[in-house]
Amino acid sequence: MPFINSGSGGTFWDGIRDGQWANKYVLPEARHQVGSRALNDEAYDPETILGKLSDVQDLVWANLYVTNFVDTNFVILAIKVAQEGTTANIVFARDFLAYINMLADLINEFEYLDSVASLKFARPFSDPTPSVQALREVLFPEVEEGHKQGRDIVKVFLWTVWQRCVMLYFYYLLQVQLQQGCSAEWSSLFAIQGIKRLEELDSGDYRGDGIEYMCNWAFQILRTNRSSLGLDFRTMLIRFESHFQRRSGRCNDGSDLTCEGNYLESCQRFTGAETLSQSKHVPSCNGNCGKIGWSEKSYRSYEGARAVHFDTSESSLQYCRASQKTMAVSHVWSHGQGGRPEQGINTCLHKQYSFLAQACNCDSYWIDSTCVPSERDLRMEAIGTINTVFATSKVVLISDADLETIDLSTSNIETLETLLSILLVCDWNVRAWTMLEAIRGRNNINILCGDNKMIPLTSLFHTILNQGAIDLAVLLGSAQHLLPSDNVQKICIEDAGFLLNKRHTSRPADAVIIWGLLNNLSGEKSASNIWKSQKGVRTGFLISSVSRLEIRGYSWAPRAPYIRPQKRSVSLNSSTQKMQNYMVCYQSYDGQGSYFANNLMPGLEGKWLVRDMTSKGLALYRDNFCYTTPLEFVHSTQLEFNLHLDGDVNLYEQPDTGLACDIIERLLSTGYKVRTVRPLAECGTMPYMGGIRRGESYGMVAAICSVRPGGEKWKWEGVYQWLEEIDDDRWGIEDMIIW
Repeated sequence: MPFINSGSGGTFWDGIRDGQWANKYVLPEARHQVGSRALNDEAYDPETILGKLSDVQDLVWANLYVTNFVDTNFVILAIKVAQEGTTANIVFARDFLAYINMLADLINEFEYLDSVASLKFARPFSDPTPSVQALREVLFPEVEEGHKQGRDIVKVFLWTVWQRCVMLYFYYLLQVQLQQGCSAEWSSLFAIQGIKRLEELDSGDYRGDGIEYMCNWAFQILRTNRSSLGLDFRTMLIRFESHFQRRSGRCNDGSDLTCEGNYLESCQRFTGAETLSQSKHVPSCNGNCGKIGWSEKSYRSYEGARAVHFDTSESSLQYCRASQKTMAVSHVWSHGQGGRPEQGINTCLHKQYSFLAQACNCDSYWIDSTCVPSERDLRMEAIGTINTVFATSKVVLISDADLETIDLSTSNIETLETLLSILLVCDWNVRAWTMLEAIRGRNNINILCGDNKMIPLTSLFHTILNQGAIDLAVLLGSAQHLLPSDNVQKICIEDAGFLLNKRHTSRPADAVIIWGLLNNLSGEKSASNIWKSQKGVRTGFLISSVSRLEIRGYSWAPRAPYIRPQKRSVSLNSSTQKMQNYMVCYQSYDGQGSYFANNLMPGLEGKWLVRDMTSKGLALYRDNFCYTTPLEFVHSTQLEFNLHLDGDVNLYEQPDTGLACDIIERLLSTGYKVRTVRPLAECGTMPYMGGIRRGESYGMVAAICSVRPGGEKWKWEGVYQWLEEIDDDRWGIEDMIIW
């Protein structure tokens, strides 16, 4: 609820503390409570005062007319959603999205006007047009008493309307996709426009304090999904915490603390706390069951995808061809089931999966620890069949230690809501290989819970969407890779890259392999070969800090799907060679709605929004945007990276903008032509806004491109923070070939 705090002019409480305006805005049954909870600030210590202020703010918010009564448009939309049911009415969905985005624009505009009014700055209302003057009179009344509170109420109303509509909209999209099957066309509708106020919020604002067990990085992946913007995570967090309340964090090896969640490497669940292979045993096993190894002869007697044909009379694992009667197990190695068939699998696990497969009327099971050998050729052959295994298996079983803590013997709606809450942030749901397996097997996924009980994923989704809390149910939009689909087809290179850009693989090279597998390129390890197979790319996808290929004609092409923090340095003083260190991590989006550039193989041809740079223009830009500040005033994270500097130096407030200017200046000095570049919308006539206001904390970014004197083909120099607004008249549209 970002509008609890009113920004300039104090908190929401500052406007209600005397209770005089409660009669106008608060429900009658709660008005006396507002007055009775008023306090004398001097009578309490600061901590008590803050606690009571928070209580009263929550009380008032929950009892305002505008948060309890439903606006007419919402009622009409709710009736329309009920009438449509699960009918895939794409026209209605797009109209609904346009309305939500209009509300976002309205909130942003009112926020701006309110701040103008708070500063008594009337110049923006100098237009004599009657409508403008009417607005001026509303915002600048002659009688000020109670008017600030009224403006706050308008913000509360607009926020409430927007968030309700977003939940109803997502509810409709999910109903359609669960019934009709997930599709790229409908999935793109989850990318709603953001609200400027949400840019000010971080993971802590959404999550709050006190949930020690939840991995901050896993929550960050959920929160920054294109469909999660502005959604309410409170029910999900309550369910999760009530289940794991006695557990401490396990992100860092040897510590009870959770990770910071600001980047993947901060969590050792992925980088440093890997569990010993085959350390997991079923609860009834004493841990001394021994291992059953593979029969290499049996494995090699088949070609293509193999699965374990369970036969308890054999002393080694026997194999058959994986088929539509196979149960495929998807798990994370850090939970103790990792390994290779040469070393074998714990006998208790073999018996467990044999039992579960038989219960599902399967004749075999597949798990990587029994079916993906270490030997290079066999491994690559097995990896090349993973798409087929998971797409054709009768059952895909999710095995995750946290999910297996759920007891389904009394599966009421609260238990199922808890199961979904855990699923959204469990280790299984944030890894790269398991995401591929989920996408390929999305129609037949079952979750393994406690006591070997299984529940179909689609059944869980349907139940919660129809019977559970709607604010929790709509979070399924962030798990679109788990929604069923009648057409399990290849995923375009941009969508696959977006899905993978925050997900971890134990082997860095595996991320490229998975990228190719999602695009139906079997076992491809070379990013250059992946790009050479593409007809082109949505240009909005390219605006990220991921490193690029160093291959002629492909300077624009990302060398991997994942984006990790990148250390950069900018010179502070050419005479002393002092350098300011900092980190960047500019995330990519899927580029949906951006201009499609053609891959000339080699070279990328397409239209871009460009600004050609000159020495004079660069000097003016430096004056406007490259500010410095004394070392003592910079953020603590900057100090952490710059311990080598003494106290008398000034640092850039925006170091990446300073570095961009240095790079442009160096290129200009050698005679190169240089331009800053931003993507265009699909139509090729206006700026692409798909990544705007989606929670970035780094502001605007742009690519820098250069061309040799007399040349025609541009080189991609990289993506940097570039704070200039895109509506500046120095930006134009041009065709480019990026080499």
